[in-house]
Amino acid sequence: MLSLIIVFLFGAVFMAMVLMQKDRAAAGNVRALFQGKGKFIRWGVIALVALFLLSQALVIIDAGTVGVVKRLGAVRGEMAPGLHLIIPLVDKVVILPTVKKTYEASEIPGESKADYPDIIISALTSDGQQIRVGITARFMIAPGKAAWIVQNLGTEEEYVEKVVKTEIRGSGRRVPTKFAAYDLYTKRSYEAQQAIFDEIAPKFTDNGLILDELVLRNISFTAEYAKTLEEKQIALENISTEKNKLEQEKIRKEQKIVAAEGDAKSIEIRQLALTKNPTIIQWEFVQKLAPNISWGVLPQNVVPLLNMQNMTGAVKP
Repeated sequence: MLSLIIVFLFGAVFMAMVLMQKDRAAAGNVRALFQGKGKFIRWGVIALVALFLLSQALVIIDAGTVGVVKRLGAVRGEMAPGLHLIIPLVDKVVILPTVKKTYEASEIPGESKADYPDIIISALTSDGQQIRVGITARFMIAPGKAAWIVQNLGTEEEYVEKVVKTEIRGSGRRVPTKFAAYDLYTKRSYEAQQAIFDEIAPKFTDNGLILDELVLRNISFTAEYAKTLEEKQIALENISTEKNKLEQEKIRKEQKIVAAEGDAKSIEIRQLALTKNPTIIQWEFVQKLAPNISWGVLPQNVVPLLNMQNMTGAVKP
């Protein structure tokens, strides 16, 4: 783009100069005009070619990208973001992104916002159920690996097709075969996600890429099997609820038994104490008398006499 702009500007200046010379010689000798312009045109063409070659020698690498120099087909090295000088018509620069990119396999690829949308992955579970797996992965080029990637894999589109898409779709089909459909429907879906990540990440590393994150977005079952799984889940929840009720009832019964045993033990201890010391009965009797009743210690086998007048507070006339 820079070279085209420079050539365009130089061409515009050159045409303006030619028109100015033509206007000056409009009233003079036409033959002399063309003879004078011939030399001017030759130098103009030489300058134009030189300027074009100079523009081809200047390369700007944008932030978030890296340039890989190929000289006559051989990879020479990497160029960081900034302005660089190369040999025109000999060197070629392949631009690769260093920012994170996203790949997504989904039901509707056309609505995906990923850099590389793809169709959803079909797979089988360990119990033979057909499922559809949606996956989103974020990846990037490992630092210092751009030249290796160009040498061994090619351009961005080529390494995405050869590594990213191939490995994700392959693992997305293989890993679900280690899980039963019901496990993927419930609590083990995260375990499957981690298993896919663990299988893909080393392969990305071997090819100069970093798998930054992988998310198992959704697992779709056939309508019939999804209904079966839902009914099974409801049944299990009902069973769990009933078990909880039984456990609670069992706990309540055990609490009553413990309380009854405690009361029985308490009565047994009390009975034993009264047997050994009968005066405890008299003591408890005295403790329960009204506050306004006078009392004293009576000899053994003597029945106490109570003043009913003092107890009731009534005075006869």
